[in-house]
Amino acid sequence: MIFPKDTREELDAFYGKHVIGADGKPTAKWEQEHLQLFKVPYPLTLSFDKTVTVTRIRCHKLVGESLIHIFEQILEHFGNLEEVKRARVHLYGGCYNFRPIKDSVRLSTHSWGAGIDLDPERNGLGKPHDPTKGMMSLDVVKIFEKEGWKWGGRFKSRPDCMHFQAAR
Repeated sequence: MIFPKDTREELDAFYGKHVIGADGKPTAKWEQEHLQLFKVPYPLTLSFDKTVTVTRIRCHKLVGESLIHIFEQILEHFGNLEEVKRARVHLYGGCYNFRPIKDSVRLSTHSWGAGIDLDPERNGLGKPHDPTKGMMSLDVVKIFEKEGWKWGGRFKSRPDCMHFQAAR
């Protein structure tokens, strides 16, 4: 699939313009029309509360099947859950979250359910990719990119190695 450019106009046109309620957040109707729960092929661990296991991800309905296919490929690439865990690709930092990009007024692709963060602890915002420090596996990056997703580790102004988005 060819995803939209990472501009507000193209994201709105492709994923649906947010209808904002009185609380400043998208309405339940917008969320019901555009978001869906998808079952992941292996259990994820919530990165900021490792006692929580995640088996379904809430994301935009237009990216869900692609995202599940990516997780299936990750599992196939590493061979088993233990190797996925060794690569830390089971550590889930979130997907749908209506919010601006950190230190910006521009909405994050997470706001449309079209961004996902994996292993935020080792792949912190602003840290250039360094595989010697156990950061994001470039094999995982290739899997996402083959599916048309963009890796935040390639952002020029401020790398975000935990982040993948269905926007170019």
